Amino acid sequence: MKRVLFIADFWKDELLGGAESNDHNLIRHLNPRCSITSCSSHKLTKDLVDKSDIIIVSNFINVPPEGLVYIQDTKPYIIYEHDHKYVKNRDPSAYPNFIVPESEKVNTEFYKKAKKVFVLSEICKEVLEKNVPSTNVHSIGCSLWSEETFDYIESLLNEQKENDLCILKSSNPIKNYNKSLEYCKENNIVPVELSEPIYQDFLKKMASCERMLFIPGVLETFSRVSAEAKMLGLKLLTTPKRLGFASENIYDQSGADLISSFRARNRAALEAFEDEIFT
Repeated sequence: MKRVLFIADFWKDELLGGAESNDHNLIRHLNPRCSITSCSSHKLTKDLVDKSDIIIVSNFINVPPEGLVYIQDTKPYIIYEHDHKYVKNRDPSAYPNFIVPESEKVNTEFYKKAKKVFVLSEICKEVLEKNVPSTNVHSIGCSLWSEETFDYIESLLNEQKENDLCILKSSNPIKNYNKSLEYCKENNIVPVELSEPIYQDFLKKMASCERMLFIPGVLETFSRVSAEAKMLGLKLLTTPKRLGFASENIYDQSGADLISSFRARNRAALEAFEDEIFT
């Protein structure tokens, strides 16, 4: 059985973020098919690298430079890119036309030597290829959800829309919670604030709203929460140029049609990961 080392900064039981949810669903899918060792980035050792056949590198901010060099010189590896770790500030939208100055780039050799870099959207593929040429990039065009989650979202489509507008209440500054509050205040809106720690409760509360406001502070690689809002039939108020999801040709879909599209994209994404791991 193939031995896979999966590296990430945090896990779903530590942090309920998009990256952690995506990683969880990928690991859950792969587990019966291979032997997976999950390793937090700050605990990576040469021994763990040596004992693997292939490595999946998710968020790796706590892996020291020498650790990245050892991986790229020792084992085949795949990068599952959830943000922009080839940029010092992790935000290419801070620069005109998303072109990052050479002095602000990091980890470029690590990206170039990866067997494949999986990104979440077309805009992120374009931006990565523009800034780190010769990188083997593949866009999966989605976040990853379980079939059970799709079923649950579908079951909420007939929920009564009792509230007007919701916003994401997050302490992460790139989610721009304060800016969303400012918008609501300026427009005399009392928003529903989404912060439920239990995922199903979070989705159910979102489903009770007509609209969602999300103002990303950086180039969002996809924006799982925006996709969930549209699957639930909400109208999305956002800044599309900073939203990876908005670069996809299914962005104008909503409700059952969008759920169906994401089911298909999830299946294709998981097959693409399998192809890289087992060939």
